Amino acid sequence: MMTLVRCGDTQWEVDERLHGATDLPLSPVGRAAVSAEIARLPPGHLATVYHAADEAATETARMIASVHGSRTKAVDDLADPDLGLLEGLRQQDLAERYPKRHKTWQDDLLAIVPPEGEPISDARDRVFLALAKLLRRSRADEIAVVLHQIGFGLLRCWLADRPGAEIWPILSDGRRVERYALGTAFINRLRETARAEPVEST
Repeated sequence: MMTLVRCGDTQWEVDERLHGATDLPLSPVGRAAVSAEIARLPPGHLATVYHAADEAATETARMIASVHGSRTKAVDDLADPDLGLLEGLRQQDLAERYPKRHKTWQDDLLAIVPPEGEPISDARDRVFLALAKLLRRSRADEIAVVLHQIGFGLLRCWLADRPGAEIWPILSDGRRVERYALGTAFINRLRETARAEPVEST
């Protein structure tokens, strides 16, 4: 089994700023949300909690591990994309300054190529491949994986057989923890999905 956990929010998420690779701590709101989710996790032993190496993901993983007696392991490739010059920009400012890019952000996130950043489609492939590798290597009955907003949303879209363009509607349900049964077919399909596809800069 895999328990998929959305990383607790930093202050940028609270302030509705675009947050990708910038290393920030959990906000008080984010920390409280993680605590609430941990209380709702089913009993059982999570062997390992995998997470990106940034401060917020690390703290989220440690909070989960402290309850389940798990070890934590940082995996750099689980990080959200570097949004380049868009990092820290408020959603409202993006809409006012770059209306075309804002519309693409809302309607077709995978088509976004942030200026001086990482294409969102490339980031999705990176996260999916990293997840497939760690799942293939793991011998534990159950693990947890902590992902930030974009990686978490895109993986949920894929798991629900919905296009990546539906990331924001699928995230709007507020669910931050999900559990999935794993198998060889699941891992192979994840690997096959993670292939680079060139997109035009928007």
